[in-house]
Amino acid sequence: MQGRISKAGDADVRRALYEAASALLMRFKRKDKIKTWGLLIARRTGHRKATVAAARELAGDHACVGNAATSAADVAAHTMRKDRRLLAVLA
Repeated sequence: MQGRISKAGDADVRRALYEAASALLMRFKRKDKIKTWGLLIARRTGHRKATVAAARELAGDHACVGNAATSAADVAAHTMRKDRRLLAVLA
């Protein structure tokens, strides 16, 4: 799935994620990994796609969130991989 947020789930949550990502990209003044990454995407593909991408990043990976079987070590490893991917894009 590329370029959009799935219509599964609550519409209010999707709307809130989109608004938060838009505010992060346009109004947040400090430096942030997701903001920097989103602005690179915006330069290539446009503001809307970048906002959706940032919203998906803010939402996090659904495999880890809310899964009681996921250990703290698995969550830490996932976070480290995610940070490496973001840094690779920024480099």
